[in-house]
Amino acid sequence: MLKILVAIEGSESCSKVAQKAQELALLCKGDVTFLTIVSPDFKLVTSKEKLEKENKKLEMKKAETEEALKTCSMVYGQCELVLGEKGLKTKRVVKEGNYPAENIVEYADENDFDLLVIADKGSKKLKDKLLGSTTEKIVRHAKTSVLVVK
Repeated sequence: MLKILVAIEGSESCSKVAQKAQELALLCKGDVTFLTIVSPDFKLVTSKEKLEKENKKLEMKKAETEEALKTCSMVYGQCELVLGEKGLKTKRVVKEGNYPAENIVEYADENDFDLLVIADKGSKKLKDKLLGSTTEKIVRHAKTSVLVVK
């Protein structure tokens, strides 16, 4: 049985990635794990002005993270229904980490996945453009096969 890891982060391409993983799981009778990495993003604050500025940034980041997790949950729920009807297992994992590429590769290695499915780039709010720095790092460092979905 094929073990598929799907790294999603709530961007527009999230459902495309999940859809492709779902197709593969149905074809290969595979189990799918959805992984989302969220950043704790802690910083040292040395003044009241910096504290107020950081609090505003954290509130914005918190709202973005909540929205992304909501999107991921909807996508996961849809796949869980489809795959569950066919007797295939799904799992949802949310982990904290400051280095998404490294965190994803590490999780894939530790859990012996056969295939890693990722988007070609993250959300427009993130730094990732073109292929995306996170995607590039995952492709370069993963020990397992990687499917990049456009």
